[in-house]
Amino acid sequence: MHPMTAAGFPTIKEIGENGLLIEYEPEISPEVNQKIRKLAAALDQSGLPGVTEIVSVYRSLVVYFDPEQARTNELVLAIEEQARTITHGPGPAPRLFRVPTVYSSMHGPDLERVAKTVDMSPEQVAQLFSQQHYPVYCLGFLCCLMYLGGVPKPLRLPRLATPRTLLPAGSVGFAGAQACLLPIDQPSGFHYVGRTFVKLYDPSRFPPTPVSPGDLIECPAVSEDEARGWEGRSLKDCLVEELDNS
Repeated sequence: MHPMTAAGFPTIKEIGENGLLIEYEPEISPEVNQKIRKLAAALDQSGLPGVTEIVSVYRSLVVYFDPEQARTNELVLAIEEQARTITHGPGPAPRLFRVPTVYSSMHGPDLERVAKTVDMSPEQVAQLFSQQHYPVYCLGFLCCLMYLGGVPKPLRLPRLATPRTLLPAGSVGFAGAQACLLPIDQPSGFHYVGRTFVKLYDPSRFPPTPVSPGDLIECPAVSEDEARGWEGRSLKDCLVEELDNS
């Protein structure tokens, strides 16, 4: 392990012969994730010799490299220097994607139950959920699934004890502090309260999603007719603005 001495700096661990794991504070928060994104952007722009890929998630990132083109110790020193440099100044500006969503028991099989559990009406649940900006922490584990945070505390329910075996693409749900929009038909143990008909994942394009970690997702409530009017349209059409991150 290569620990950095100043508070807030990451630790760096070797993983195998061609990877370095950089970790920040052990928490899921926009502040820690911003450090990850700032460091990933700085490393990407620096063009370090031998680096082949940079993968960032909630509170860590992995730098993969070609051991024939880069020495581990030299790469660690370069990463440490970049980490010190990015402690000051704004990170990459987030973009806001506004994804029209219909909230109903037809398209949100858990809406009624969630409302009863949190002592709200279905309309109040939809209103509260739909007015938030959810940060994209990372993409994975399949088909560019967005890992979103920031679910309002009154809606933070544990995952279902028995996951559903299949939900349609576009289903909008949450569990704990996390939210998600399903990019394909898939199983899930989250609570689903609505659905969008926007095409969230398009394997015929590269990249197959326009969203990146650090972006923001909003799921405004619309009528079913309006939601279906977006059927087949790209998530790129939902991009509304780039926000100031200064």
